[in-house]
Amino acid sequence: MAELLERGAVGLQVAAYHQGRLVLDVQAGDVQAGGRPVGPGTIFWVASAGKVSTATALHLQVERGLLSYDQTVASIWPEFGVGGKASFTVRDALTHRVGLPDLPADATRQRLGDWEWVVNRLAGATPTADPDHHNTYHAMTWGFIVGEIVRRSDAANRTFEDFVREEVHAPLGITDVWHRLPAATHGRVAVVRGDLLKDDPFTWTVTEDDAINTPEYWDRVDPNGGWMTARSGARLWAMYAQGGELDGVRLLSAERVRECLEPRAGDPAAGGLVGPWAFIGQGALMLGGAAPAHADVLGFGERVLWHPGVGGALGFADLDAQLAVMICHNELFDIRRLPAHPFAGIVRAVQAEVLH
Repeated sequence: MAELLERGAVGLQVAAYHQGRLVLDVQAGDVQAGGRPVGPGTIFWVASAGKVSTATALHLQVERGLLSYDQTVASIWPEFGVGGKASFTVRDALTHRVGLPDLPADATRQRLGDWEWVVNRLAGATPTADPDHHNTYHAMTWGFIVGEIVRRSDAANRTFEDFVREEVHAPLGITDVWHRLPAATHGRVAVVRGDLLKDDPFTWTVTEDDAINTPEYWDRVDPNGGWMTARSGARLWAMYAQGGELDGVRLLSAERVRECLEPRAGDPAAGGLVGPWAFIGQGALMLGGAAPAHADVLGFGERVLWHPGVGGALGFADLDAQLAVMICHNELFDIRRLPAHPFAGIVRAVQAEVLH
């Protein structure tokens, strides 16, 4: 961590669970340049690394027999079946294969805060026929599609955020993972900045006064991303590392977790938006062993589930080592442009500390 701070990182959190126990919870740096130190309760925006909550919610409903991966999306969400989407299955939606990678052209920041507006527009949209985009990473739309499927399978008719909090986080004792930040937490949020994407397909640079760093942004539901502390994020990954169970609470069956290790149908590569290391599994999580360079890039073994966030945050579960790790930070970088992930050294250091 000291080396990363010397290279320009501002603030970092790293937490690890091994065999279901919290064994590492460390912090370094500041919540913003020149600001107060990062603490264990500092909250970080982790972008798509928060997708693990959304995916888990859908798996839970399948576990309960309320959804099937093989049923069509239209069977539970009839409005979705128009425009050539009638045959798409829940699994297709889960694995980014429904040809809707782009937000509606008239989406605004205000409209993205209106759940009903977003899901209604996606339901009425026509999927792309371009194979390169039909079967690619749905960065900003996936969470709304999967989240609406979850919501419609809920007999209590809860909002997406309430369902995730009550059915995924609370049973595992997770208190600091959110898809919408409560007002009481705003004073704990680290300020993010840096380059998320450069040039391809577009440039996205975040400054300290960007909307992402404002209460207005924090107050909208984001099923494609999230905010968390590393300790709470690692706890969710620990459930996967323990085969679906943590502290006597079984959320998913061991068989369902193992199925997540299988590549999705078609091409498992997530595409250029995410970078060359991201391969999508049957459970929507990324596969650690699918990319030949993973052993060099991030030190992952074969039976690893993980998810990156744009800007570099990541969490993973090593099922063989029963190790779960979450890395949060606030100096963002475009991982696609780098020969190796800057956090590879942290991953290896945690493995060395915990496993040897």
